[in-house]
Amino acid sequence: MKELDQTIRRYLLGELSESEQSALEERYFTDPQIFNEVLKTESELVDGYVRGQLANDVRERFEQSYMAHPERNNRVKFAAVLATRLDQPKEMVAREQINLPLPLGQKLLASLFGRRPTLKLSMALATLLVVLGGGLIFVGIRQEQQAEAEAARVAERQRREREQAQQSADERRRAEELAAQQATVGPSPQQVSQPTPSPEGFAPRSVSLALTVGGVRGGDVTKTPTLIVPSGTTQARLLLNLKENNYPSYRAALQTVAGVEIFIQTGVKPGRAKNGASFVFTVPANKLAAGDYILTLRGVNPDGEVDDLSKSLFRVEKK
Repeated sequence: MKELDQTIRRYLLGELSESEQSALEERYFTDPQIFNEVLKTESELVDGYVRGQLANDVRERFEQSYMAHPERNNRVKFAAVLATRLDQPKEMVAREQINLPLPLGQKLLASLFGRRPTLKLSMALATLLVVLGGGLIFVGIRQEQQAEAEAARVAERQRREREQAQQSADERRRAEELAAQQATVGPSPQQVSQPTPSPEGFAPRSVSLALTVGGVRGGDVTKTPTLIVPSGTTQARLLLNLKENNYPSYRAALQTVAGVEIFIQTGVKPGRAKNGASFVFTVPANKLAAGDYILTLRGVNPDGEVDDLSKSLFRVEKK
């Protein structure tokens, strides 16, 4: 079998890839000889199927691919009737000679095509016309499938756009919720808390800063949060809230924008929060010099895989 015949046969049995199908269709739309080869191979497959001459695996692929469409299925049924008529001329002649009545189906075919052996030529012409119609149906089905695939791609793109818009709205809402929570931390989201005296003297002075989730899965902020560290401060607290709490444990790392590591914490468990997860990281104030820092948060899956969740940028100013 020639390579082109093999390709056409695989095309009709649905064995070609999308790109190979498109390439063959472009050829038989522009080359009448190839179009005729497609029709010829299609006719041979249909004839082989209705006469039971196809191998079992080919027969299964033919039923699954070619006959999946109702129009082609009807075409195969009609071809089966024609094949039955061609294969039984001797039986009809014998019935005529002994004046036996013909079955109803054979009477109908006889009335349409006559009872002479030369009927085979007329039947071949009829089969050719059916093949032409079947080829056009096959092309139409391919065009319908391509249109459906394009519609599915458009729907998927619109779904992603809606999800992105919803994600942006969720991030804005989280920022508003975080701003409301920051109001309870101190007099200002970016101002330090005042030292608190104790019976034994002054307790360690601490300052706090509530960070906005940003970077990997959060939104960007227009202004860098600032942690003001007055003289005599001994520790700083970094507060971070996530909307979701989907990991059994977390990892946190604090470093300067130049890459100098301040700390790494593993096995971090979030505190209780109304929604999501709440984290508090305490840093000795003497480890923080004036400059910009990045707090990175990662989630650890049960299988040990690590996902980046957030990178929060903030600035330290010493007073």
